[in-house]
Amino acid sequence: MDWDKLRIFHAVVEAGSFTRAGEALGMSQSAVSRQVSALEAELKVPLFLRHARGLIPTEYGELLHKTAKEVLDKLTLTEALLSEASLRPAGTLRVTTVLGLGSAWLMPRMGPFLELYPDITLEFLLFDEELDLARREADVAIWLHEPTRADLIRRPLFTVHMHV
Repeated sequence: MDWDKLRIFHAVVEAGSFTRAGEALGMSQSAVSRQVSALEAELKVPLFLRHARGLIPTEYGELLHKTAKEVLDKLTLTEALLSEASLRPAGTLRVTTVLGLGSAWLMPRMGPFLELYPDITLEFLLFDEELDLARREADVAIWLHEPTRADLIRRPLFTVHMHV
């Protein structure tokens, strides 16, 4: 089932006519009518009783409208949640690095980050072996060597000079 046709059908039921639905959608009345007719042909059921004073959904039309409304409501809620999430990062961020670097250098420097992003919870995974980021064992890794996987996104954070 074509989502655009379903969206147009929903607008027609809400508006009560092809003309008003077309105005709301920025489409011509004939384009709206063609889309609804195509949906009826695709489903092989009549969705509206057409009469001089407007349109009345058939039993099939009411069932489809109820489902379309539920889908639209869920999409609207999901869109709002995603918009909010993109504005304010939240959740758990799992960072892996070696024990010495994590405890002595990284952890003491996380205060400003946590102030900037109070809805993020940091989880430090301090191991001397590499965790597999592709299998989501961690979200971010800070290593003192080049990673073995070539497909990881890499950014240099600092330079380490070793003296013997």
